Amino acid sequence: MNVFNPRILEACIRDVSVRLTEHQKASVLLHALEQLPTEGGSREIMENSVQALLKITGLPCADLTKALVLRAKTRLVAGYRTSAQQDLHSVLTLDPDNQDVKAIIHSQHLRPEMLLREPNGPPRFSIEVWTQIALFLPKRDLKSLLLIPHPISRIASQLLFRETDLHLTPLHEPTGMDLGVPFDDASDVDRDLDNWHHQRSADILTRILVDPQFAGQIRSLGIHAASHDLSQSLAFQVGMLLNALPKLSNLKKIHCSGSKGLILRTVRCIHKCIPKIQELSLELADPSLEIDIPKFKHLTHFSLISEGGDPTSTHIFIAQSRDTLRALAIQNSCWHFPADALSLRQLSILEFGGHLTTEMFSEILSNGYQLDSLKLSGSLECSPSPLFRQHQSALPFLRHLHIRITSLNRQVHDRDLCPSISEFVRHRTQLRTYHLFLPCGAENRRIGFDASAWGVLPALSRLRSLAMTIPCDLALGLAGWLVPRNVSALVLDMEGAAVDVVSFLKQIRPGIPTSLKYVGITNLRIRSAQVVVEHGFPQVRVVAIGHNVWSVIRGRSTGLGGSQRLHAGTSVEETGQASDIGVEQWPYRRVRFHQKEWLELMECGDAVWRGVTGGL
Repeated sequence: MNVFNPRILEACIRDVSVRLTEHQKASVLLHALEQLPTEGGSREIMENSVQALLKITGLPCADLTKALVLRAKTRLVAGYRTSAQQDLHSVLTLDPDNQDVKAIIHSQHLRPEMLLREPNGPPRFSIEVWTQIALFLPKRDLKSLLLIPHPISRIASQLLFRETDLHLTPLHEPTGMDLGVPFDDASDVDRDLDNWHHQRSADILTRILVDPQFAGQIRSLGIHAASHDLSQSLAFQVGMLLNALPKLSNLKKIHCSGSKGLILRTVRCIHKCIPKIQELSLELADPSLEIDIPKFKHLTHFSLISEGGDPTSTHIFIAQSRDTLRALAIQNSCWHFPADALSLRQLSILEFGGHLTTEMFSEILSNGYQLDSLKLSGSLECSPSPLFRQHQSALPFLRHLHIRITSLNRQVHDRDLCPSISEFVRHRTQLRTYHLFLPCGAENRRIGFDASAWGVLPALSRLRSLAMTIPCDLALGLAGWLVPRNVSALVLDMEGAAVDVVSFLKQIRPGIPTSLKYVGITNLRIRSAQVVVEHGFPQVRVVAIGHNVWSVIRGRSTGLGGSQRLHAGTSVEETGQASDIGVEQWPYRRVRFHQKEWLELMECGDAVWRGVTGGL
């Protein structure tokens, strides 16, 4: 039976070309390109083919000019006149009397002198190309681009205002926010800075009202206001805000913190004007109040922080949104877990702060199949160790786990709690974040918290962020070696450890991973962050003590992130580089509103909790 291959001709051409020299192949390719139509989507083929021809060493001048002319014709048809003129200029440089170029100049009405000089400056990119480039830049680089006279400056401005914060009232710094070291000049609020933010917010609202294009660029909006307006200007600002919200046609995410009246009016306006909002975050400043939230049909992320009040209306709202919700965060120390209102099988992120009950643990471990991030905090009112033992293989996709037990009910005696949690996480090598904060003192024995809770850490080889309470019986010299080697963000809770600061730092220092970039210490009085860097963690870039944060500044001999950084196990005094290391405290506003952005800038992004709102 005769068998005919319909692509035999292509196969023969391929077999013949294999036996040709490079220059012969170039002649065959040029002949084929001459037969190729300049229209019909052949530009990519032409560009690749000519680029390949230009890389052939010793290509004859005639073939070279022919290839450039063919590419110039294709570029002209596609509308790339500048690059086509560069090709024509190159041809005239090789062959000033080329007739094909003269014909193109005549047909395209080009002046010959335009081709006899190289274009000034680098090639000009389109706005779309610059936008794609700017999308990969961090916010701090975008702010630097605002200062240059270039079209990318306007693009940077547009990208920066995609996420906009409005401060409707002056900021009053809370007293006693820190744990150990007070903020510098915390009692003297910078009124000039307050006035600047106040005026900036008013300018942004005005721009939204008069510039629809600017309003359409905003994707995320943060609204911050104090619970009591001491400056008597909030009413005017809220009026402007309610008029501006309908203009934000592309808004996807909104955060609002303030009084019940402000939040209620804002949410109702959004429900009326922007019903397709996807992420809603509310922080209620007034205690013991409830708020009725209208139903949003497209809501995927919801976060609520409040204190006291009746949870009924909130549970009704969650039940109405259960089909669309993928991330939920509720923080209220007086509430119970809304198990009946939730569809846990659909959630990938869950955060709850309140009463930790058996019903909550059972529901999460039984139905939280899709959970990637889980954060639980509050008062423990049950003995959940049997549930952890029973559901050791639950939550198969869990990568971020945070458990903080603030207090124990008097009836709770679960000595298997900590061992059961350790067994629950032992074989989860996919964990990236593991935080475990437990009460210390006499309550240690009631929940079985001892040094064995740290013994599971070496098994978590892919861990990037670790935060743990240090038990009383843990040898501090061993603690550093138990930390997984890939950890870059470490937080140590010293509530139960009565130790001298310098002695503690020197003991834990030898085993600390060299990859560490962020360290936080809570519940321990420390004289200064400089002591932490010099005696314990010389390789880190950011130090946090309580709620205060410092950047580590290195001298010229080391440089930030440079190769001459101090290694773990080597004291600063031994190397004689004490004068090269310093610390700079972050302002309160940076810690309160921009901590995530700055940590990512300092390459400490693993210290950021990847939750509903992306906070710490």
